[in-house]
Amino acid sequence: MRNLVVTDKEISTELFKNSVVVNLNNIHYCTCTGGLECFKKGGSCYFKDDMSLISQWMNDCQLIIYVSHVKYGCFDIPFKKMLERMVCNLEPFYTLVDGETTHQSLSQLKKRLLVIGYGEIDEEEKKIFTDIVEDCAIGYIYSSINTYFCKENELEETLCTFGGVDSE
Repeated sequence: MRNLVVTDKEISTELFKNSVVVNLNNIHYCTCTGGLECFKKGGSCYFKDDMSLISQWMNDCQLIIYVSHVKYGCFDIPFKKMLERMVCNLEPFYTLVDGETTHQSLSQLKKRLLVIGYGEIDEEEKKIFTDIVEDCAIGYIYSSINTYFCKENELEETLCTFGGVDSE
């Protein structure tokens, strides 16, 4: 698989023909309990739910597109839950990356990350969200990270702008 689109809202799959589109509202996944069993078992999560497959897809793809509602400058609940579960995609030991102590990604495949945040977002929330995206990316191997914002009623138009980005 080349590309993965993860969204918390129903979107048209026609816009991303070369991607697997995952709507977090249509899958079954548990909240991370923080037991870190995944570190002890080489990246295998204790929970055997849909996130096990999505986690593997994230390791194998070249482009990841997140489409998330932004609430108070943060990812909304479905995305927070998903991002917490991504700890299983990290090495169990710590390393320094740009002066930050972090875990390294299990996947050595260099990826691109495109994040589209939607909602009623002011400038301060945009700054907070952009910082959170960059912090979440530490340890993963991204060749580029791009974050864009739009109002919810502009989301379809914004996605049309990026539709076809997955064919690059």
